[in-house]
Amino acid sequence: MKIKGIMHQQIRRASIVTQVVDILKPELPRLIHGKWLPGERVLSNQFQVSRTTIRAALAQLQRQKLVRACPQKGYKILAGRYHGNEKPSRIIGWLQGSFNEGLKSRTQRMIYNIEHRLNHSGYELKPFTDLHLRGHTRHQQLNRLVAEHRVAGWMLTSASFQTQQWFMKHRIPSLVLGSCYADIELPNLDVDYRAVGRHAAILLWRLGHRRICFLAPRTRFGGDLAGEQGFQSALIQLSRGTQAPLILFHNGSVGDIRRVLDDCFSRTPLPTAFLVSHPMHVLTTISYLMRKGLRVPEDISLICRDYDVFMEYFIPSLAHYAVDTEAFARRYVRMLIQMATSGHLEPCSRRMMSRFVRGNTVAPPPVPAPATRPAGH
Repeated sequence: MKIKGIMHQQIRRASIVTQVVDILKPELPRLIHGKWLPGERVLSNQFQVSRTTIRAALAQLQRQKLVRACPQKGYKILAGRYHGNEKPSRIIGWLQGSFNEGLKSRTQRMIYNIEHRLNHSGYELKPFTDLHLRGHTRHQQLNRLVAEHRVAGWMLTSASFQTQQWFMKHRIPSLVLGSCYADIELPNLDVDYRAVGRHAAILLWRLGHRRICFLAPRTRFGGDLAGEQGFQSALIQLSRGTQAPLILFHNGSVGDIRRVLDDCFSRTPLPTAFLVSHPMHVLTTISYLMRKGLRVPEDISLICRDYDVFMEYFIPSLAHYAVDTEAFARRYVRMLIQMATSGHLEPCSRRMMSRFVRGNTVAPPPVPAPATRPAGH
């Protein structure tokens, strides 16, 4: 394969690597994405420069995400849609790991605020879902998705571990909305769930509760793990190590939540307070307690770690934690624009504090009824 334009341009000895890059770069748009560049020897002969110079030029193109080095194969073209004279992209790609997640009211409001602020700053938010990644292996589809859509950076929501790992491995400019999985190093912004778990445990303990349960899904996601760690550390500290924190793990289904609650209430002492991680799981918990004839908060105190709009219809009003969605969106967009303008964002985990809304579902534990003396004593 011949690279056009080589015979019509002379290589100047100053900044020779940069000149090779400047000649190669405009040629990439006419080449087919996924195909291979000629080998280093061929390019060296065409340009009449050393293979060391060619190797340095290809390294620059790789750093610009226009080609990718594959050991023992060569350089694969990633820039089939790129044109050297184009202006920097003003599009942010939004990859949703789950389509249903976008329909939740809290997430919907957050995305609306982010999109509104991006538009005000001259950027467009372009959505993609896991539906775009079906049919082939995930890494092949992600490679094609990123290569075929020239965006300034990616916003990741509810992304799987494999997806986050792929973006980290390939150093694609991306910002996670939420927390990363364990062992994933990507920039991200989330609620400080560790502080939430710690605050809830301390609050309930100071009211006199000693049998406090944390109802949580079994997950590797960073936000959930942080909440568990905050809850555990607070109770261990408060009890001076004499009480093991009780975390009831479930798989998110109604049946499994009921199973772990059945197991919890089959033991003594019985729980007097619950911290529930997800708003939807509060519905299952409250209906379960009602079937057992337990009242909230007279018999059981209840706090939700998060917030959703349907919780405003609870009677009594549900104690929960809420984050300022506008402030969150404002900070997230600043990070997105920083990534879009610089082409890079250092891996960092930034957290925002939630506000505790006390509601009417938290009270001291019930006082045990005094034992009655047998008649005649």
